[in-house]
Amino acid sequence: MKWIFRLLTLAALLTVAYMSLRPSLSVGGVAHLDKVLHFGAYGVLAGLARLGWMRNWGGWIFLGLAVFGIAIEIAQHTMALGRTGSIADTLANLAGAGFALILFHFFWTRHQH
Repeated sequence: MKWIFRLLTLAALLTVAYMSLRPSLSVGGVAHLDKVLHFGAYGVLAGLARLGWMRNWGGWIFLGLAVFGIAIEIAQHTMALGRTGSIADTLANLAGAGFALILFHFFWTRHQH
């Protein structure tokens, strides 16, 4: 079963990378909605990764997603895509991943013993 979550994690990583690195399509909208989307996307990534790699310490998943998120923000800042890298986006990414891993720990891992 874990291989399904590993494939879903890979698919989600590729989707987040694609959505983050495609040319900007911003047309306005709700202020700071993108931060909610960042939080949710990285929360989903963390949850899928945790289900795919149950024996790994959640800190490794957090670290991996932190590196991934920072790399995406650097790429957005350096590529001519109509996008800009953002520390606020990075913080939303980290918060989403961290929140999901904490929830996973308290509502799943602790009850498996």
